[in-house]
Amino acid sequence: MIKLNVAEIKRRLVGKKTFAYDLAPDELEITSADMDVVGTVRAEGCISNAGDVLLLEAELSAQVRRTCGRCLKEFTAVTKADVLEKFYPASAENIEKDAFVYDSDVVDITEPLRESLLLAEPIQALCKEDCKGLCPVCGADLNSGDCGCDRFSVDPRLAALKQFIKN
Repeated sequence: MIKLNVAEIKRRLVGKKTFAYDLAPDELEITSADMDVVGTVRAEGCISNAGDVLLLEAELSAQVRRTCGRCLKEFTAVTKADVLEKFYPASAENIEKDAFVYDSDVVDITEPLRESLLLAEPIQALCKEDCKGLCPVCGADLNSGDCGCDRFSVDPRLAALKQFIKN
């Protein structure tokens, strides 16, 4: 859990506190099933007094081991996330159910950091933009070269239509 003491910034109208951490994935409650982080997660940012709320602004970056969605090779890439969240006092009224709240002078920023990093991870990662993937016939990696398979075969139900093209 990452907790920040905000007593000093709450006293000043324009108070601000900066932070920079190198966090292990388990400190953000990230398991290898959630995201396979290699090394640590870098978190830099600040929390500031914005009147009746505290505003968290941060940038996260982590090296993540991924599997390419086309060729199925493992690779490592950087995931970057921006965090911009409001923290309301626990005694505040008319706030949303899923809003972040803080009690007394301590703010736990673990959950917004965790959520932002997980949401920044792409659904289907590619090892490179022009990845050719695998051959649907033999399963060879097309990035290594052409396998020679006939991947342009016509569905037998449409073979009769192919005769019209030849004529």
